[in-house]
Amino acid sequence: MRTRDFAFVVLCRLVSTAAVAMIFAVPYLRGADAVLVSRPPTQSVNEGRIVFWNRWIADQRGTLSGATAQERAERAIQRLEELPLNLKADEIVLRSIKIEDQSGIAVVCRGRALFFLGENDLDKVSGESLEAAAQVALRNLNDALQARAEERSWPVIRSGLLFTFVGLLLLVSLSVVVWKASSRALAFLRSKEQSLPIKLRVLGVDLLPYLVAFAYSLVRTIAWILTLTALFLWVTLSLRRFPYTEPWGSEAGGYVLQLLRQLVSKAVYSLPGLLTVFFIILATRLVVRLARALFEQIATGRIQVSWMDADLARATQRIFAAVAWVFALIVAYPFIPGSKTDAFKGISVFLGLVISLGSTGIVNQIMGGLFVVYSKALKTGEWVTVNDTEGEVLDVGLLAAKIRTIEGQVVTIPHSVLVGTSTTNYSRLGLRDGMVISCTVTIGYDSPWRQVQALLLRAADRTPNIRKVPEPYVLQRALSDFYVEYMLVARLENEKRRIESLSDLHSQILDAFNEFGVQIMSPHYMIQPETSVIVPRDKWHVAPSKTDVE
Repeated sequence: MRTRDFAFVVLCRLVSTAAVAMIFAVPYLRGADAVLVSRPPTQSVNEGRIVFWNRWIADQRGTLSGATAQERAERAIQRLEELPLNLKADEIVLRSIKIEDQSGIAVVCRGRALFFLGENDLDKVSGESLEAAAQVALRNLNDALQARAEERSWPVIRSGLLFTFVGLLLLVSLSVVVWKASSRALAFLRSKEQSLPIKLRVLGVDLLPYLVAFAYSLVRTIAWILTLTALFLWVTLSLRRFPYTEPWGSEAGGYVLQLLRQLVSKAVYSLPGLLTVFFIILATRLVVRLARALFEQIATGRIQVSWMDADLARATQRIFAAVAWVFALIVAYPFIPGSKTDAFKGISVFLGLVISLGSTGIVNQIMGGLFVVYSKALKTGEWVTVNDTEGEVLDVGLLAAKIRTIEGQVVTIPHSVLVGTSTTNYSRLGLRDGMVISCTVTIGYDSPWRQVQALLLRAADRTPNIRKVPEPYVLQRALSDFYVEYMLVARLENEKRRIESLSDLHSQILDAFNEFGVQIMSPHYMIQPETSVIVPRDKWHVAPSKTDVE
């Protein structure tokens, strides 16, 4: 970037910064009694302050002739603003007078009283005398009149404008140098960052990226501090060159120093609390890491305990971490700087109310999750059916469980649904002999039951992924009005292929029954058949069934 373009960018930054500073300074510069040459005593609610030409003159504290302190101050300001421009300082004198049994001193100009200072207008706390207060008021008024006269002097205005313009050039030049230097420093840091061979690890965390980011931020912060300091000096020194704005420039430094003093004081007082919070966070992080290492050992089977399995270990680790951090927050809260202020308490109450109103459903889900996990209703890798969703359990989280269906879709089921409905678990009792698979068919009474059982067993024997040991078997579940209900029960080699194996079994059943001419379609009679629907004894053992002797 060329120097001229860079200077333009810096100038834009200065203008924007100055605009933001003026926006925040307007409430302080707008009131004439905000910034004054001689810092007056602290003004109370029932006092009136006399301000002329942006300078503090005196304070009115007592009531006189039915007029309050504020009304007396307003009348005095109006009389001062009506003073002629060619007024000389020696034309204003002090005269001792007495009004309504109250002794005091009046500030008089050409025979007209501008304002009155009585015994009730004195600051009782500081113990000032009437003569001293009157002399201070007279001196402040003379300074204000002199400043008003200098404001109309062209040499004074010309000198102020020239000083301001030269200061602006120096400000822009210094800012260009500062930001050029910061850009080169950042480029140097970026070039060295890639070639650093060392790794700085503390408790398993690489601190080097954080230190590099801190260095970047430090360079930018220093550049902004230097720029803002130069801008502040230019503004304050320029204001001092003009009579009307001289009080602003004189007092701006005091305000900034007071603000910095307060910030440094608060930062120093906050260090013990911040250190306590830091050590609490550090200790909590260490405890959570140690607990996670223990639970991971249990989850991977490296450590065997009778009261916890792998799934409970993972869930317990998450719960323990959440409880530990909540407990750490509760312990560290009183040590956070500003935690005892009303603003902090108000924010805490608001956040607590929002969490209380919005967490009802979440708490319900969490409690349901605890029930699901610790009742061992579901485990990762099991094949289950929840309502109409059948598939493999991918994860049992704190709020919901995720199930992958045969279509490859992931269905998220909230724990409140799991608690409120029945869940069919196909894997739980099939860990040793394999997952159970079943198929139900209904065959008419005219088909020999031995033949039907043999056909179902033949279909199971032909189906891939069905175990031979233990052997499949057939149950006659019901003798209904028109048919017999047969159920084939078998076990799978690979439970992940449950749906495919069930489809293959159905296909083999169809082929077997068609091969031997047995009708699977169940009859339903509207009237009594002409012949009895029975199986003759000579057909009890038709193929592929075996005789009882065999």
